[in-house]
Amino acid sequence: MTTPLRVLHVEDSESDSALVLRELRKGGFDPIYERVETRPAFLDALRKEWDVIISDFSLPQYNGLVALVDARETGKDIPFILVSGTIGEVGAVNAMRAGAQDYVLKDSLSRLPLAIAREVKEAEMRAAQRAMTERLAISERMASAGMLAAGVAHEINNPLAVIIANLDVFAAAAHSKELDGPVRDAREAADCIRLIVRDVKLFARAENDEPVAVDVHEVIESSIRMASNEIRHRATIVKDYGRVPFVDSNAARLGQVVLNLLVNAAQAMTEGRATENAIRITTTREADRVIIEIRDTGSGIPKEIIGRIFDPFFTTKPAGIGTGLGLALCHRMVTDLSGHITVESEAGRGTTFRVSLPIATNVAPPMESQIAKAVADATRRARVLVVDDEAAIGRVLFAALSPHHDVTTVTTGRAALKLIESGERYDVILSDLMMPDVTGMEIHEQLSRTALDQAKRMIFLTGGAFTARACEFLDGVPNIRIEKPFVLSNVLDVIARVPALDTVAKAS
Repeated sequence: MTTPLRVLHVEDSESDSALVLRELRKGGFDPIYERVETRPAFLDALRKEWDVIISDFSLPQYNGLVALVDARETGKDIPFILVSGTIGEVGAVNAMRAGAQDYVLKDSLSRLPLAIAREVKEAEMRAAQRAMTERLAISERMASAGMLAAGVAHEINNPLAVIIANLDVFAAAAHSKELDGPVRDAREAADCIRLIVRDVKLFARAENDEPVAVDVHEVIESSIRMASNEIRHRATIVKDYGRVPFVDSNAARLGQVVLNLLVNAAQAMTEGRATENAIRITTTREADRVIIEIRDTGSGIPKEIIGRIFDPFFTTKPAGIGTGLGLALCHRMVTDLSGHITVESEAGRGTTFRVSLPIATNVAPPMESQIAKAVADATRRARVLVVDDEAAIGRVLFAALSPHHDVTTVTTGRAALKLIESGERYDVILSDLMMPDVTGMEIHEQLSRTALDQAKRMIFLTGGAFTARACEFLDGVPNIRIEKPFVLSNVLDVIARVPALDTVAKAS
């Protein structure tokens, strides 16, 4: 069995060329071979892909050392081996110092196949190391960008929560038809910002290696919104969702996969022809797996390269446009989730990517405390403690909740703990998760030791869990959480479902 080998040979002698080819074939190679004699021909040939360059040391119109410099200036890591009968010891040393991998004397050509096999293998190892280094660098950049994005989302969510809540209060109190339209428009615009921030948080969330039950349609919708700017001028989105169960996955990773596939699909189509092109997203169930198909009507993938599209650094985009890592990362993330990703394409007729994921084996209900599951009297007045370092959020919650409940607001975790340690008890504690002095997590941990009934009654207001500890905490506690920016009617509904303290005492 022979091994294909792409060989570029700088040699002016046809007979020497024939000898090299003979030795390569004897050594088990099947050469894809090109011979050049001049520098212009060599520079032109360097535009192609080669496994090895073999060069004579001295030619009438060229020089092996100059060819070596020319090859290195391309930035490609191609093994370069000098073959000469006149190189001499000094020339050989200079060649090795300049970057040649080896030299072989023409009267010892039988050594050439072994030298080539060794250098090609080492080049493959160097390429694998570079790929690993690049993947690590990209992972670090993505982690840093994700942390930054989540932090920004958290900072946006706090003032946005105040805006939305105050608009709700104003809408409920105002009786002016002239103001109905502007308030409604402002509320809709704020909701658009809320969805954008939520999508950023989804993609920026710190990763947990353990898969959880994920709604694929929710992830797809977020990905569509994230990719909308790339898609809107190129294609229309067609959704063909089936009734599918949750999958064992990770929402952030799956979101990155779908986003990448959507952007790839969009970029395969020409701008300005959105009404003529479509990206169809289909979800179906097959046995114990959920299938996501993303099909475009773009340019398609030529059959001669379709087998390489998941290879790291392989790209058909112009230099400087793509890294060639997008589909490779998609393949790795889907595989890490115990899934499969395949592609079908025909040049000029579009491409279909198919992602297969295992159905979730343990779909837990939304995480709630046992107390919050009880049915309560919606008309009762509850004692509510609001803990948030943003004073404006405390004020708007006080204004909205006070007509229905007895509300106390504090702006620090220390103040909340002091009230409870002094003997105060609350039906509901609405607490921010991330605060500068004592976090909501620390309040919960302290109350779990000193006032467990109060710890169970905590409801977390969160503008985004952007640290590993916060994500781990939320994954580990059963308490209800309300995402900022919140809807006041939802907050009132949650409070109404929490039974009064005396009700729980009688039941126990």
